[in-house]
Amino acid sequence: MLDTSQNELVESFSEALVSMAFIMALPPEDELPTPQQGTMVWMDFKGPISGRIELLADQELIRMAAANIIGAEPDEEIPRERGVDALKEILNTTCGVLLTRLAQSPADLFDITVPESEDFNEPATWTDYINQPDVTVLDADGFLVALRMTVKES
Repeated sequence: MLDTSQNELVESFSEALVSMAFIMALPPEDELPTPQQGTMVWMDFKGPISGRIELLADQELIRMAAANIIGAEPDEEIPRERGVDALKEILNTTCGVLLTRLAQSPADLFDITVPESEDFNEPATWTDYINQPDVTVLDADGFLVALRMTVKES
C-alpha cells in the first residue's frame, strides 16, 4: 500500500470524526493506556482501487463519539449497540471521504459493503492489531483508535 493512501485515510478519518462527533484525532504525544475493550469495524470497497478500511476503537471513545453524535448528556447511558452504530457511521463517512480523494476522475465509481463489527475484550487484541503493517494509531481526545487500509491487487 502506498504511504500516500495511509495519509489520506488518516486525514479522511480525522475529518469525519471532527465533523460528526466533534472529536480531534492526532498522533499520540503521550503514552495512553492500552484499551481493555472495544470494537473493530470494517468495510470493503471495489472500483479503480479495491480493498478494506478498518477502525479499532476503545470502548470509551465509542461511547463518547455516540453521545456527541446523538446529543446525549455527559452522564447519560449509551447502549452498546448505539455506540457500535455510531462507529460504523464514522467508518462509512471516512470511506466516502477517502474514496473521493483517491478517485482519479469524477467518473470513478466504487461499490462499498455495509460496515461490519466485532467486539474485543482482551488488551492483547489491541496489541496484536497495532503491531501489524500499515496500522496508524491516533489519540482521539485521550482515547486510542487504530486504523488501516489494505489494498487488494486486481
